[in-house]
Amino acid sequence: MFDNAPQRKSDRVHEPEDRAERTEDARIALRCDRRELRALDSFVHQGEFASRSELMRAALHAFLKSRAASSLPTPAVDAEGLVEVPVRLRPEELAALETFCRTVGTGRPVKDLLAEMIRRAEMEMKVVEMVQRTRANLRDAAETRTQVGALQESAKDLERKGVVGR
Repeated sequence: MFDNAPQRKSDRVHEPEDRAERTEDARIALRCDRRELRALDSFVHQGEFASRSELMRAALHAFLKSRAASSLPTPAVDAEGLVEVPVRLRPEELAALETFCRTVGTGRPVKDLLAEMIRRAEMEMKVVEMVQRTRANLRDAAETRTQVGALQESAKDLERKGVVGR
């Protein structure tokens, strides 16, 4: 009777999906019971999310991100508790590191030298950050002392003028 009608039920089910997949952003509908909706609304009313849709998008993104992270292979750890990672170097960089290893590094492998350099750089960065924080704290303390001194002078002036007394 209908020549263009799909022959199987499964063909009819996939037709709307095919159409939806062609659009750039597709919508989905969720069925929630009252208890779930109340829980969603509590997050919205507390101001954590602007709407139910925003909350559900955030939940979906978090789920997909955690699922993708859990599917990543866990790197192998050797007997020393270290993980080996690939490093991309230019040929001239590798040649310089190999020369350094032969002359100064007492023949150690390049990978061990690179690991030591990274650890040392990380420690130096932490020291640099600590120095920067300390300098900032010292500047803040000096500024605070200056402000306190100015307030003390102002208080003395007010006492001399008789505005305030002790």
